[in-house]
Amino acid sequence: MTAADSPGEFLTIKKASIGFGGKLKAGFWQPVRLTIVAGTDGARGSLQLIVPDGDQVPVIYRDDGRGGIDLSPGQEQTVMLYAKSGPIDAPLDARLIGADGSVRWSQRLPQPAAYLRSTQELIIGAGPSLGLDEATATIRRRGDAAITTAQVGTKEDLPDRWWGYDGVDVLVLATSDWNFIQGLTTDQRQAIVDWVKLGGRLLLSVGAHGAEMAEPANGLESLLPGELAEVAPLRERSGLESFTKTELPFDDPGFQRNRPYITRLKNPRGEIVLEEATASAGRPLVVHAPLGLGQVTFVAIDLDHESLKKWKGRPRLLAALMQIGGNEHEQTERESPRGVAQLGYDDLIGQLRTALDQFPGVSLVNFTTVSLLTLAYLALIGPADYFVLSRFSLPRHLTWLTFPLIAAAVITVAAAMGGQVHGHRVRLNQAEIVDIDLQQQIARGTVWCHLYSPTTRRFDARLSATGLPPGILPEEPRSWLTWQGLPGDAMGGLESRQPSLLSREAYEVAAPGGQGEIDGLTVPIASSKSLSAVWWAKTNLPADSKLSIDRYGMLAGEFTLPLDVSLTECLLAHGEKLYRVGPLASGDRVKMADLPPLNLEARLTQRRIEQSKDVSTPWERDSVDVPRIMQMLMFHESARGRSYTGLTHRYQPQIDLSEHIRLGQAILVGRAKQPAAHIAPLTDPADTNSWTWYRVILPVSTARPVASDQ
Repeated sequence: MTAADSPGEFLTIKKASIGFGGKLKAGFWQPVRLTIVAGTDGARGSLQLIVPDGDQVPVIYRDDGRGGIDLSPGQEQTVMLYAKSGPIDAPLDARLIGADGSVRWSQRLPQPAAYLRSTQELIIGAGPSLGLDEATATIRRRGDAAITTAQVGTKEDLPDRWWGYDGVDVLVLATSDWNFIQGLTTDQRQAIVDWVKLGGRLLLSVGAHGAEMAEPANGLESLLPGELAEVAPLRERSGLESFTKTELPFDDPGFQRNRPYITRLKNPRGEIVLEEATASAGRPLVVHAPLGLGQVTFVAIDLDHESLKKWKGRPRLLAALMQIGGNEHEQTERESPRGVAQLGYDDLIGQLRTALDQFPGVSLVNFTTVSLLTLAYLALIGPADYFVLSRFSLPRHLTWLTFPLIAAAVITVAAAMGGQVHGHRVRLNQAEIVDIDLQQQIARGTVWCHLYSPTTRRFDARLSATGLPPGILPEEPRSWLTWQGLPGDAMGGLESRQPSLLSREAYEVAAPGGQGEIDGLTVPIASSKSLSAVWWAKTNLPADSKLSIDRYGMLAGEFTLPLDVSLTECLLAHGEKLYRVGPLASGDRVKMADLPPLNLEARLTQRRIEQSKDVSTPWERDSVDVPRIMQMLMFHESARGRSYTGLTHRYQPQIDLSEHIRLGQAILVGRAKQPAAHIAPLTDPADTNSWTWYRVILPVSTARPVASDQ
């Protein structure tokens, strides 16, 4: 609240909802739903949110499209805004900006019920409750990997933009209450679909309302991993009982009179995890399939059905389903590697940040050097000055002349050294991955960059995808550009809870969905700022792929590079195999018969033979090799995950497409010489170091579901 204005004079917050059920993770975009009431003078202006970033610098999130209000006295309005949550327990303020740019009103919002760690898994339930808490209680996890759940039973609290799910690891959507689904707005439904296609994980429970889900008018039909065959009562119990090791009350008269309905799919894609009957095929109960850059776990039964609520196998079933497609290679507490605390990070994104913070022509002055220079300065103005004056029998009052001369000389030397060490040019290190799914015709770009300034400067930044080859995007992509967090509790980490020692000037971040913009970002002298960006768009690239699977499970056929760009270091990943393709130019055709299959895990872990033993090259957690780190970010789970690297990949897990290749998709990876995204006008192109990779998900025909071993 401002000093001049009382809340009742302009606005009163009647209700504030942040995150999901009062729970949110540090360092992600969050939905902020505010119900406001105008005071006696009414209220007109633009609502903005203010949250500190990872460096405790205030960030103003502006959304000119939906933040504007014009209320009469006593009038009420509900607005949904979005802001990126800061370090754990960071405050969140709302303010009203008048037409003249002045702050007319401001107020701190109440703290959420639970502020979670940035790498903690958050599972959100939408619609009727399926018993998520009971299910997660059966999952054993380390303290920092514990699963947190939240249930959203009110449709108004669900985001209407896909980035509102940015901090959600799994969304569990129940459709048994069809009024809840019908009550969702078109934007809310589209937000779920877009989030999944751009990298989200959805657990979809569809039983009696399968026919309604398959209707194109609902906007959710693309979430079904197959074609609707029928909606019929559950016929067999052996599949569920075998999977959960728990008997169903199938012979109970009450169960027989009220058997749950299942939505049976034909021609399902992906992996059939569970069949209705163990000895038959064609009636899948659980299907796990990729959708765009994300994943859908389809459950053909209403898990909240009355006949299943008291079934002891339901928590086990739900717990297993929630973990499908997640990190499979978790370590136990005693296996946890030591030494990562000294590095300042325990997630792969932290290692990438460290690597991008190395700038050519910029050296780090260590504490020892500063200490030695300080001691030399003290020696010069003290003992050395006294010795020189005594040695040449000079008057002692000459110290008033020698002292400023020595100080000036030391300052000159320090300035010269500072110029040599800190450099004189603004520099930018940028790494990016461009993902393209040819079947869903969707493209996503993920950018990480570090901006270095030798002097204190203010920057205005704009993100554009002008470096993309022609023909990929029929229209300008939408995007966001903001600060990048450091997962962990080291200094500057999102869990460090360190107070802000200095009052710093706030900068502005534009809301996602338009052009990514940052205004008024101040970078202190000889410092760097970590930024991140995401852009997305529809694409219309031709899927000129004739890949298939031979009788040995290997890729056969051929494909053509659909991009008008030259790529180097090209690899094709599928299942457990890797094919070295080599450099490719636009229109090049590749025949799989010319490529010998290699073991993917062996190549990722750089396995070699030592004294007749198969040994993997240890992962160097302090390495600053950007290409090696990026390779691990793209296929972490294929390299045994944390059990190999000793680091988690939970802050931005959607970058890892290991599950897609396990489910039978083929992914072409290649490195481009020129960056796809440009952040202007931060630096001269000559002062930018960039690393750019393209990943293209190629269609594979005749890909058949893989039988589950559960």
